[in-house]
Amino acid sequence: MEERKCELRLPNGKVVNFSYAKLKAGIAVTALVLVGAVGGAGYLYHQLADYRSEATDYAAYKQNKAEQQTKLQKLLQDNERMLRDMAEISNLEKKLRRAVIRDVDSSKLGEGTSMVDSTAAKETSANTSYTGKGGPAKMDINGTMAVLTAQNANIKKMLDSTKKSVSELLSEVEGSGGGMASFPDKWPTDGGTISSNYGVRTGPIEGGYDWHPGLDIAVDFGTPVYATAAGTIEQAGWNGGYGRYVRINHGNGYKTAYGHMSGIAVAAGQRVIKGEIIGFVGSTGYSTGPHIHYEVLADGQNIDPFYVLKNK
Repeated sequence: MEERKCELRLPNGKVVNFSYAKLKAGIAVTALVLVGAVGGAGYLYHQLADYRSEATDYAAYKQNKAEQQTKLQKLLQDNERMLRDMAEISNLEKKLRRAVIRDVDSSKLGEGTSMVDSTAAKETSANTSYTGKGGPAKMDINGTMAVLTAQNANIKKMLDSTKKSVSELLSEVEGSGGGMASFPDKWPTDGGTISSNYGVRTGPIEGGYDWHPGLDIAVDFGTPVYATAAGTIEQAGWNGGYGRYVRINHGNGYKTAYGHMSGIAVAAGQRVIKGEIIGFVGSTGYSTGPHIHYEVLADGQNIDPFYVLKNK
């Protein structure tokens, strides 16, 4: 059979000859290619949809994990802070006893015993859910968070009880009228606002986090600063970032320090009584505004001043 042919004249006058059989074959091949392309596109679309779904799930997993890590970090920080507070307040109890026990009826205080209320400890030891044994711990993040939460609750209970006992001891000693002249329980200024607490804080100038070893009390420039207990002036003058600075030795292991003052009214070696003016509030040294930086030290270690200050 003779092959059917046709001619196609192009705009430039050139004539192209081709056969119908080849044209049909070309159309068939093109159709197959198009079908394959459509099928491939469909497959790629479904693959992309699956990938997007997996990516969304992974993003949600990462966010959830990040949130858990943040919560865990906070629990760990709270745990560390409360354990540190327990150690500090236990040391404070010993120092307080050493300083004033001679003026207090020992039968009322339970001489030779710790003031930590044993109730919380008994509740902890009697809790049958604690079945710890030796060996490596195998616990996921949720389990770790649950344990830390329970532990922190118990530590807080014991810490609150210990603070209450110290407060009761201070009240009893004050009532007896003895041993308190050299105990730094007076506030260093009249009025003012606590602008920075003891412990970890956001850096006031450079940002980030730093350790703040005392209290900052924001108050008017020139406000008198008082000795919080009787003692001997150990240092009075400029002290680097503290600016104009005074440190007092009260005996029995206690010292107090006062920084950023505008002026100093005492000299090294001078004896001062409780409530005596030692300087005036300022903003010298590493400071962002008028305030008094106040520290309490017990046997050379900084403690939270709130442990010993009277309630306003």
